[in-house]
Amino acid sequence: MYRDEEDLQLLAEVAGVLDQVVMDAGLSSGSYLLLRSLAADPDGRAITELAQEFGADPDEVAAAAKSLSTAGLVDVEGAGVVATAVGRQAVEEIDARGNEAIREYVLERPHSATIYGLVASMQAGRFTVEDLIAFLLEGDDEDDDEDDPTA
Repeated sequence: MYRDEEDLQLLAEVAGVLDQVVMDAGLSSGSYLLLRSLAADPDGRAITELAQEFGADPDEVAAAAKSLSTAGLVDVEGAGVVATAVGRQAVEEIDARGNEAIREYVLERPHSATIYGLVASMQAGRFTVEDLIAFLLEGDDEDDDEDDPTA
């Protein structure tokens, strides 16, 4: 899918809004993504599996898991990590605040066609923090260098 410069700028700004919500909750972007992944899997995950998912070094994931454990958001069990009830609740609260902050931010912007489309999607529940994170982690599915301003 082609995204023009205005679309890419808006997505970057929206990601910044989410980052601020995450920081206000006392987490880094990386620890929030790790916690979200764990909260979605009630059985927990192995450190090596998480490292592979995020393209990170297992030692970095282990350090982030330890930090989340200290905060009571996850339990580290051997080589595995599982979100606690407090951790799952934190993700729900951060996502809710993130969705609201993104909605407010977008509504305050000049209304281009891109903004109108995003607002309509958000109001219909079709664009959420989950969608933003998926886009940021997965990027554009098509491999078209013309769409990539860094190519």
